[in-house]
Amino acid sequence: MTPREFLDQVVRPNVADFHANYGSLRHGYNAVAVVDALAAHIFWYIRNAPAQGDDTAYRATLASRNHDFRLLRDIAKAQKHVRLTKGVPQVVRAEQVSARSISYGEGQYGAGRYDGPPQLVVDINPGDFRYVESVVDAALTFLEGEMQRLGI
Repeated sequence: MTPREFLDQVVRPNVADFHANYGSLRHGYNAVAVVDALAAHIFWYIRNAPAQGDDTAYRATLASRNHDFRLLRDIAKAQKHVRLTKGVPQVVRAEQVSARSISYGEGQYGAGRYDGPPQLVVDINPGDFRYVESVVDAALTFLEGEMQRLGI
């Protein structure tokens, strides 16, 4: 499966499901996982072009270029391993992602759904959180730009 096929057949449908169910941990985790996996699909598609030896190193390179992808990668790793003990990730524990209602003025302006039903957020530090839906969208936009840059 090419990165483009993976994007169209797996990533976009999962992200659309998350948008329709933005308070669902299952839909959020699936969206995070498939956007993170898209980076591996890109790596293996261009494996002779990058200097990195594996898709983990390629993800690290992408993370150094885009803060949203870095956060998404850290969320995906925390989901998979439950607790991260190496490096300096922004997300150390899987339970930093939760579904909760956000009151008006509590989050970044224009980034989330205010005064609505619960939505997925990731707590980075006390009082500092990001909307997972926004992180997924921004990281996906970054990877689509990377695909375009690489001619995929």
